[in-house]
Amino acid sequence: MHFSLRQWSAWAPGLDTREAWLGWALAGALPHGDEAPKVAAMPAMLRRRADRLGKMALETLYAAEIGYHSQPLIHASRHGEATRTVPLLQALAQEGTVSPQAFSMAVHNATAGLFTIATKTNATVTALAAGRETALAGLIEACGQLADGAAAVLLCFSDEPLPALYRPYGDAPEAPFAIALDLVAGDDYTLESGHAGGDDATPLDLLRFLLNDAPTLALGARGGWRLARGAA
Repeated sequence: MHFSLRQWSAWAPGLDTREAWLGWALAGALPHGDEAPKVAAMPAMLRRRADRLGKMALETLYAAEIGYHSQPLIHASRHGEATRTVPLLQALAQEGTVSPQAFSMAVHNATAGLFTIATKTNATVTALAAGRETALAGLIEACGQLADGAAAVLLCFSDEPLPALYRPYGDAPEAPFAIALDLVAGDDYTLESGHAGGDDATPLDLLRFLLNDAPTLALGARGGWRLARGAA
């Protein structure tokens, strides 16, 4: 499977410019923080419905867009709206009911839905969660849609630290971030399976690879997936 990268955007506390992210790609560590982007491009009535995780994703989607009115959107998040889900589950256990409005923003495709409403997008939306292989799953889905005839696909990743209740069960260090990749048909990169397995690459590992000059990136420990520069 092949693709090219037309545009990218990323946001994390303390990393809100392309220059900052290019510096991070060389050797930087992702900072922690409680800040959230302003998402000034979105109408306030819709923007108020998003929490920090959603706002991070929305900020990058607006920054990376080129032709999103007809461009399929994929939103991949390992944990999704966990900070909203925990209070909902607690309310359900204690009271037997939850707020419909709160529930509507806790589902996995809520952020993508806000974006399509705000931008009047009529393209398809896919929401993914694949555990440690979320980066790989998002990339496979994007490549599949390009191979199926899509001229471009907007691939967004976003995650943040788990709520305290779930944190003891986390299996990797976490920091808040969002990434949007505007992928188009092309042969600048090749994704293929059948190689010696490595560690499961995260969305941040994927972005770092796209921004530096490393020749390959091992993406999936189980399937031996590898991302390489150029056509195979």
